[in-house]
Amino acid sequence: MIPDVKTKPSIIKNHHPLFYSFHDFMNRSSMSTNQSPFLKKLCLGFAIFPSLLSFSLSSLADYPDRPIKLIVPYAPGGSSDIVGRQVAQFLSLEMGQSIVVENVGGGGGSIGVQRVATSTADGYTLLLGANSELIINKLLKPELPYEVSKDFRALASIGVGPIVLIGKKSLAANTFEDVLSLAKSTPGGLSFGSSGNGTIQHLVGEFIKLKSKVDMTHVPYKGAGPLAADVAGNQIDLGIVTLAAAKPLIESNKVKVFVVSSESRSEFSPNIPAMSETASLANTTIETWYGVFAPIKTPNAITTILEKKLKGVIDNPDLNKNLALQAISINSKPAKELQTYLSKETEKFKSIIQEAHINIQ
Repeated sequence: MIPDVKTKPSIIKNHHPLFYSFHDFMNRSSMSTNQSPFLKKLCLGFAIFPSLLSFSLSSLADYPDRPIKLIVPYAPGGSSDIVGRQVAQFLSLEMGQSIVVENVGGGGGSIGVQRVATSTADGYTLLLGANSELIINKLLKPELPYEVSKDFRALASIGVGPIVLIGKKSLAANTFEDVLSLAKSTPGGLSFGSSGNGTIQHLVGEFIKLKSKVDMTHVPYKGAGPLAADVAGNQIDLGIVTLAAAKPLIESNKVKVFVVSSESRSEFSPNIPAMSETASLANTTIETWYGVFAPIKTPNAITTILEKKLKGVIDNPDLNKNLALQAISINSKPAKELQTYLSKETEKFKSIIQEAHINIQ
């Protein structure tokens, strides 16, 4: 067991036999190293080990002694980037060290995730991750060389962002029940857009179809911005986007809004009905959540520091205020609880993907 990093090496030496010098060990041994080549190697190991361990303890005691990278697995400007930069700003204050956001986009977030999974587990490379790239991508693309439960250590849950179903102004529906009735009367006739194949928005649409026993045609877009613009321009019937992306269009009355995909109404738009208010979708919550992760082999001494500092970040009222502007609410969970939550989320999305026969290979 590695002693506490705050323990002085001089104190450790007086109490731990592994810190005897090579000379001490030889003086205490009744055997001559000339009698055993194996003993020579053993003695050499005892001589070198204390210096290596002392170096390791020194490194931990000084952590962090250089800037920390926070990888955001998307291009600048999106929700993940906004959350990541807010976390970096406040974590920098907590750590007394620069936190540098690095955007590593591509592959629906998988490239950035893989970068962190294979990085040195020393606490200097962290991930701002969400359910789309950490869970859904892997379920839809089993060949991806990472798995959240085996390659990452959850440090903190940051927040959640609701997802909404919006529609063009000319659509002959004013409520979510109207949308479902219209879909049932015209199987495949209604189109709904998402931010792309395999995104969480896509899965929300498939979940609605599955549980409500309706058929709608999915149209994948390359992001929430173009999709929201097409709904406002009457180019597509429905769109499934984050509340943050839809709110300006809702408030300017350029689109209709039918439902938020959560068990309860959003604190940011309490007039929008929750999906669980519909009988076929009761007790359902599908939201975008954000968390901070480290490579799985990051030492406990470092993750303990990070967990404590991230708790300070989450408790900062200014972070709460800034994220609220993006319709993201703080959703703090201890690291162990977050790990359990991830397992439950994986099972939930696996069930949706299997039942809806979603395949993007």
